[in-house]
Amino acid sequence: MPKAQIVVLEGTWWSNHEVPLVLPYFHALATSHREIYVSHRTFRNASDIEHYVSKIAKDSGVFLYFACHGSEGHLVPAGQRSRIKPEELHSALAKAKPGAVSFVHFGCCEMVTEGRRRESHEPILEAAGANWCSGYTKEVDWLQSTFLDLALISEVFVPQFGVEDGRAKRVKARAANFVQGYEQLARQLGFSALSKVTGGSVLFPTRLRE
Repeated sequence: MPKAQIVVLEGTWWSNHEVPLVLPYFHALATSHREIYVSHRTFRNASDIEHYVSKIAKDSGVFLYFACHGSEGHLVPAGQRSRIKPEELHSALAKAKPGAVSFVHFGCCEMVTEGRRRESHEPILEAAGANWCSGYTKEVDWLQSTFLDLALISEVFVPQFGVEDGRAKRVKARAANFVQGYEQLARQLGFSALSKVTGGSVLFPTRLRE
């Protein structure tokens, strides 16, 4: 069985040079979980996203992870002049081949609008052809959010990678358990996800609470 692939697209964190802050944590995860393979690329604009996403092989089912600054639904990979509008992001993600991307997660501040969570997630799912989209409604501490992101990969994505029969039911149960198990941190960061399940799609958590 092929390894569950994580594609990390990381911004430069206000610098002109590549600064892979999250990569060591993902390498550690891959070392302890031998069924995981991690690839890392630095991106600075929507064209970079389009290029890297288009290179992911058909039916790979990867976990596409964005690590950079975010603000009010905009990715900010390399300073304010690099701000990527939602429609630019959607256009770039639409270059994904069928089945290439299974999960999309934003380890960024404010990539989900609190009162419009479904409206924030659905265009991402549609554009990438993914089954899952998640991110945060609040400004987040990058270390805390990275720890939660690693748990999401380990406890929701990896166990269901490549599973076809009953896949939607398994994702729903695992996602509910994940939100419950990390409730305090997820609430603190404003974690939000939308997943395709049998008969439609479901938000996790069903409602945000302070």
